Amino acid sequence: MFRKVFYTFGLIFFVCCSSGCWGEDVKSEPTSPANLSHVLSLVDSVKVDGKNITFVYIYSNYPDYKPAIASGEGVSCVDDVGRMLEVLEHEVLNWGNDSLKFVAKGMTEFLLRMCTEDGLWYNFIYKNGNINKTHQNSIASFGWWAVRGLRGLASAYNIFSHVGEDDTLLENIRAKIFVSQSQWRKRLVSYGKYKNTDIGRIPAWLINDASDVTSELILALTKLYRAGFTEYYDDIRKFSEAIVLTQFRDDCHPLNGMYFCWKNLWHCWGNNQAYALTESFRIIGDASYLSSVKVWADNFVRFVVNEDYPNEIKLFSDSTYVIKDYPDIAYGINSIYRGLKSLYEISNNEEYQSLAERVFGWYKGNNVVGVKMYDEETGRCYDGIDESGVNLNSGAESTIECLLSIYKRGYY
Repeated sequence: MFRKVFYTFGLIFFVCCSSGCWGEDVKSEPTSPANLSHVLSLVDSVKVDGKNITFVYIYSNYPDYKPAIASGEGVSCVDDVGRMLEVLEHEVLNWGNDSLKFVAKGMTEFLLRMCTEDGLWYNFIYKNGNINKTHQNSIASFGWWAVRGLRGLASAYNIFSHVGEDDTLLENIRAKIFVSQSQWRKRLVSYGKYKNTDIGRIPAWLINDASDVTSELILALTKLYRAGFTEYYDDIRKFSEAIVLTQFRDDCHPLNGMYFCWKNLWHCWGNNQAYALTESFRIIGDASYLSSVKVWADNFVRFVVNEDYPNEIKLFSDSTYVIKDYPDIAYGINSIYRGLKSLYEISNNEEYQSLAERVFGWYKGNNVVGVKMYDEETGRCYDGIDESGVNLNSGAESTIECLLSIYKRGYY
């Protein structure tokens, strides 16, 4: 639906063989705020070249919630495995769930296999472990799945550098980060240059000319920096500068503070610009990052909340804009929530905490249909809300994004 608007874990689980799924009745220890039962029921593995490759199924459909396979794609993808490693990082390092290190290692091997020798990344795999190299969303490239893969490798590095059990694995992680570095630094060659568009100039050093994918790279780089990769300081600074420059600023316009994700479009999924800038601020300390995020929170976030979390917004050169209402998805909610929560952590401004809580309330039923989107008894997060109501499927992305929100909050 479009609207044209005119502007005047310790975890107990069943260890299975390489071809079996993790048990569906798995539950996390009481100390963890997250229930991993459902997401671990989607975890499986396969032997490839003598290595255990662990993955999470992309889809899980109502009513039985068993793993589902999409024709033409495969069973799993870097997009989801990368983010699942962030979940495992929380469980192993923050909640002492060492039993999940085996899963984390298998998923790390998955990511290492999907990165080519020149730093490009494939996305999908088939059930037998073969890589889907032909699907349009799996061709070797450096974009969305590459940066999500790097987010996963950053988490894997944190896990295995802390447990200190596998120096070879750590070296393999460093090697893939290094070859990927050659890809993102190709864009930094254009630092200080700009491209003219219908809505003004944009930085020429954004990844794929997009601030959304660039923001996810920043999330990986800031985590790596804190893990000891201090050589990425300038990379973080330059990419963060680019994010700030993609923000729409007009004090008299309702979209003031919006970050353009790509061209003249904002979309809810992956709108991690604010969260990335707060993470950069913790390292760089540039006040312009924090000022930018405050404008976003004080203006655009309030607009989005009042509009019941639109899916997309297009802004035109004449200041009119079009809103696409649905679907509402956890990936959008988590992106906004973590940006607000980090802003509160830095500023100690209770208004941002209150606004963050309002956004988190989407999971608890404070949404357009009044339905709880996360079931704490099963660990499922529904796939979204559309014109007809709640999409009761519960795939990996929705569940993982919800779990990341819960970790950020510290409780459900």
